[in-house]
Amino acid sequence: MTEVWLRAALWLGLALAATLISIRLRVATALSEIVVGTVAQLLIGAFVGTALLGTTESWITFRSATGAVFLTFLAGAAGRRWPCRRYCRRRSTTTATR
Repeated sequence: MTEVWLRAALWLGLALAATLISIRLRVATALSEIVVGTVAQLLIGAFVGTALLGTTESWITFRSATGAVFLTFLAGAAGRRWPCRRYCRRRSTTTATR
């Protein structure tokens, strides 16, 4: 039972680190979470072993697949914010003058 809590604490700690890094570097949180997760898997897998991450357990596999889709969506949505605002402003001023 303590292994489950250790893994959950590890994953939450990585998410917190990614959030703090994104605030410090002023980048999208989704982008920093993807980078931190990839680097953590590389380092922990190389030095400690993949058993600590628990990548073979079903709940972690489900959460990682769902999180990957969600983070990809968020990273794409964060990158396209400014063109949408410009387009919406242009459209709203055009319709208001007619």
